[in-house]
Amino acid sequence: MTRVFSQAASSADKITIELRKKSGEIFKTITARRGVNLWVLLRRYGVPVGSSCSGVGVCGKCAVRAVTSQADSLTGKTEFESQTIQRQGLADDLRLTCLCRAQGDLVLTADYW
Repeated sequence: MTRVFSQAASSADKITIELRKKSGEIFKTITARRGVNLWVLLRRYGVPVGSSCSGVGVCGKCAVRAVTSQADSLTGKTEFESQTIQRQGLADDLRLTCLCRAQGDLVLTADYW
């Protein structure tokens, strides 16, 4: 039996991620597949994203804020992510891109954009 695997995602699997500067100006809109790791996605599209831990979730430099999203647009915050955010003295509403996946359309901003 031969199986054919398609890399193209169906329209139901696609989401839109809008990136805004601190000023609110949109600087990039990305269409991606549902479930993608945000850190990997942002780096793939050449978006500056902080990291001194190579994306393992301990430095907190890749923190972003979901400006608008549905409650389930990002995977839930794990205890490890919450601990890193607290340990690094970051705001509770920030998310670490290396530790979360996009599940739906969302708008992100970061202090360094």
